[in-house]
Amino acid sequence: DGLQDLVIPGAGEISILINDSGNFEPPLSIRSEVRLRTQLNINRFNRSVGQTIRIPLLDLRDVNADGNADLISRTDEKLDVFLAATGESYFPASPTYSLDIAAIEERLGDFDIDTLDFSNLTGVLALTHEEILEDIDGDGIHDLLLREGGKVSFFGGSATGMDLEQPRQVLRSGGNVLSTFLYDENEDGLKDLWLWRVEPISVGDIFVWLALSGSVAIEAFVYPNDGERFARRPSRKVTVDLKFPSVMRLANAYENLNSEVDEIQDQGIARTTEADLEGSLEADDLVVLLDNQIQVFLDTIEPGQDQEFLGALGYSRSRNNYEIDIREILDNVTLSGDPNLDVARSQTAAVSIDLGSNISNGDLVAAQINSDQLDDIIVFTSFDASQIRGILLLSK
Repeated sequence: DGLQDLVIPGAGEISILINDSGNFEPPLSIRSEVRLRTQLNINRFNRSVGQTIRIPLLDLRDVNADGNADLISRTDEKLDVFLAATGESYFPASPTYSLDIAAIEERLGDFDIDTLDFSNLTGVLALTHEEILEDIDGDGIHDLLLREGGKVSFFGGSATGMDLEQPRQVLRSGGNVLSTFLYDENEDGLKDLWLWRVEPISVGDIFVWLALSGSVAIEAFVYPNDGERFARRPSRKVTVDLKFPSVMRLANAYENLNSEVDEIQDQGIARTTEADLEGSLEADDLVVLLDNQIQVFLDTIEPGQDQEFLGALGYSRSRNNYEIDIREILDNVTLSGDPNLDVARSQTAAVSIDLGSNISNGDLVAAQINSDQLDDIIVFTSFDASQIRGILLLSK
């Protein structure tokens, strides 16, 4: 909104105060950890005090379909949702609803080597969980899909919040559930549930794979969405056979890739970034850090193509069996560096800026610094444990 907000570090928390036309709203608190470090040597006594700040993953999007951007905060312990415009301030001081992730992990239990089933090592997936906050029933309001091991719970959202005590539906799956995601499989406009399972893997399998190639079957079960809930039984099963070479072959491939990386690094510092330097609303300009120069290539980046669903598998609704051959992938993989460098070496730069010094450890970042709707360029020329050096280039 163009107004300067206020961030205040405190003991154990960071307070963020949003500026509302000159008056600051009640603070939003972010938990932090106080850190004290003491160093002793013969000549002097040193002590440094600071804070380690745990900043949650923050997302702004309209959760309850009222046209206002809501705040979603995710940490290792909690998923909090603050619905906008529900009080005197834009965001309420406390979350509208929260999912206690720490309690979920406590219910699932901790990994214990003493109870590990060596005939089914993938059984540890029963300790994993996932949370997906998306519109599932097609009403525009976000719902929650919660997976705890093989148990999947569907909580319906409303304009005022979400009841996390009473799920709309609970599905249970046997086997080793690897993951879940939502995708419209039958093209009816509603996201269907995809539940992925992996076959049991034993210690004996791993010993065999040290010397011989192997394979693992991964299966996806598709539960159609009828608008209110998912079908109780899957309508389709998709199988992916993951083939891989022996561990010795993988180790050799790793060494070869490391050697190729070293060769690329020996060629000198070369970094690229995409930017919008002309106000075209698309990041179609290429900025290159090469040979201690900044080179700018205008209108060079082609628009990216939309990624197809499971495009790497060649997915089709009419096909249920797929294969991924890791050996074939390793045989064909090469690290030729940044593909944008080939573009830079084949064209003449529109602008070249000599940095006048050797770049020992450089990088590039494109960001809008001065609110003129043009990307500016931050050039990092060197950095180490004590300092970061760089140059700011403002577009005009």
